[in-house]
Amino acid sequence: MKIIQGMLHGQLLKAVVILLATLSLTPLSGQEPVPVEVSDHRTVIGGKEYFLHVVLRGQTLYSISRAYNVTIEQIRSENIITDNGIREGQMLQIPVSAAMQKAESDVVPVPAKDTLPRRDTSAVKRPVTVSEAPALQGDEKYIFHRVRRGETLASVARQYGITVRDLKRANRGLLFPQIGDYLRIPRKRVSTDYRRMEAISVIDTIQLGEQVPDTMTIPEEAEIFTVPEARTEVTSLTGSVRVALLLPFYTDENNRRTYIDSTRKDIRGDVIYREVTLPSTWIYEGSLPFLEAYEGILMAADSLRSLGLTIEMDVYDTCADTSQINSLIWSGKLDNADLIIGPVFSYNLGKISSWATERNIPVVSPVPLRDRDILSNRPTLYRVFPSELIAHKIMAGELRSHPGSNVVFLHGDSAMYDPSTLMLWESVRQVAKEVAPFDTIGPVPYWFTGMSSRRDAYSGVTSLDTLFSAERENIVILASKNSSVISSAFSAIHSLLRKYDIRVIGYPDVRDLETIDLKYFYDLELFIPAECYVDINSPEAKAFSWSFMKRFRTEPMAGSFAWRGFDIAWYFIGGMALHGHDFLMDPGLFNPVLLCLEPDFRRDSRSDGYENRGMFILQYRKNMTIDVRRPWPRLLPVEDVAVVHEADSVVIDPVSGSSVRNQGRLGGRQR
Repeated sequence: MKIIQGMLHGQLLKAVVILLATLSLTPLSGQEPVPVEVSDHRTVIGGKEYFLHVVLRGQTLYSISRAYNVTIEQIRSENIITDNGIREGQMLQIPVSAAMQKAESDVVPVPAKDTLPRRDTSAVKRPVTVSEAPALQGDEKYIFHRVRRGETLASVARQYGITVRDLKRANRGLLFPQIGDYLRIPRKRVSTDYRRMEAISVIDTIQLGEQVPDTMTIPEEAEIFTVPEARTEVTSLTGSVRVALLLPFYTDENNRRTYIDSTRKDIRGDVIYREVTLPSTWIYEGSLPFLEAYEGILMAADSLRSLGLTIEMDVYDTCADTSQINSLIWSGKLDNADLIIGPVFSYNLGKISSWATERNIPVVSPVPLRDRDILSNRPTLYRVFPSELIAHKIMAGELRSHPGSNVVFLHGDSAMYDPSTLMLWESVRQVAKEVAPFDTIGPVPYWFTGMSSRRDAYSGVTSLDTLFSAERENIVILASKNSSVISSAFSAIHSLLRKYDIRVIGYPDVRDLETIDLKYFYDLELFIPAECYVDINSPEAKAFSWSFMKRFRTEPMAGSFAWRGFDIAWYFIGGMALHGHDFLMDPGLFNPVLLCLEPDFRRDSRSDGYENRGMFILQYRKNMTIDVRRPWPRLLPVEDVAVVHEADSVVIDPVSGSSVRNQGRLGGRQR
């Protein structure tokens, strides 16, 4: 009896499961299924043709896939679909080729005499998009715009000359568009300039389902940047410039002049708490580099005022808090600024530069940054310190000066998970292919930690010995910023100099490490790019040091942020005063003598910001001198980044690092 009851119970569960499965695939009784009509809107993206389907209430991935004759997986692979599924109003890309292939595979072969009615698919009209306006042709009422990285409702509205309110009204419920989402742009509201640009679009006919390369896309007109042939001499200036300076001075931290010391204990072992007063010369550590930069900016402002320029400077302590930036934006204090210098942290810089883009206010980033995409869709942002990609090009480009050499790519990233390591490896491998002789195997990647398998002793010499060639020059690309890896590598490589001819190419950060014997740099003829360089023996540097000493009662070291602050303020304020808006569009118009920078601002797209591609080249020599190659004058394309120019100066053991109070802490830190 129990066995029979168990069997009946199992059959009942099975019936319930089948019933639920059936209900999930069929509409409930009394509820009409939502029909799915094949969209008439098509577009070509990256040479591939798509249907554009707007999801209606009640439609599912299953019903849509059935209507278009594709699989659910094919729809998911072409669209961003969350775990919650599709939503009403979402625009889906459905590949036309997949739909046609599925349709053809579903056709049942019939005798030739039997004819079946077929849909005429001989030709279909395809819109060709314009690169300056990454929109998709829609219907008579809307234009469909696909959201790209960094775009917001405000930036999209500005692109089409409409208000954010109109854009929100056409896309109800969509407050924060995600990458890949489609926005409806009301045609009647778009600006005249965009309509004129849209008229350039060409309507062509192609076979349905044919893979067409997007060769008819109108390319963005290349910008022409001035290549300075001489230095700009400034004898007088007129007018006025209003500057907003946003730096983290941490005034609250500096105002705290006492702290509680709990390091001591009494004879019973109880902690002794006592209040300690800080000395009058104490400064909060985090604000030191920015106070140095501020000192340089003040000196540049005084110099420009002496030439007749009126400068109004508003200084704000932004700390590291986004709320400070929001308060400044909401208060309207920055609305009348002609130039904004700062803030320094990427998340604050992105917020302020997006706001400034809508008002056409230039924003200058005064420190190195981690964010590689910070310039995307921010055409008024200027990145003073080049990204790693520029350094990679210079490091890899130096291999052209050593054809036929044995190249060893030494990295501390076990599987090249770090994007920076991988990008440098690809650059090195590409250049090595161009110059490598036929009898070599190309660059050799090698994971180096400097430690033995037991992790108790260094054994780098033995592991590196097998990588070098006695018949060729050996070039080591030191693709690491880890101080312990770099120190171990230099020590191991230097010990092999008697046996092999070796030279090292490294990151700019290498010269700031105090754990490496400088003799290694000279003996291995270290080659490194440098974002800034101070020749302390130049007349300009001596004059600056004298004026700095007179004003602040201290001497700036070669790595002090005061040099950078002076150059940034002098270059941008002076350039705007001399050339106005033309300078912001083509910074090469202004080429003054600076202290530690050689600006070369360019951009790859009109929708992005400007990046300084001017880097110094430092080449250490065995005779204890350093060849310094400057970015200017440049008479070659951007791709051949400065590495082919002859050295314009030779210096003996220049001072590196930062000032005494700031040395070894924040000089190379990225934000």
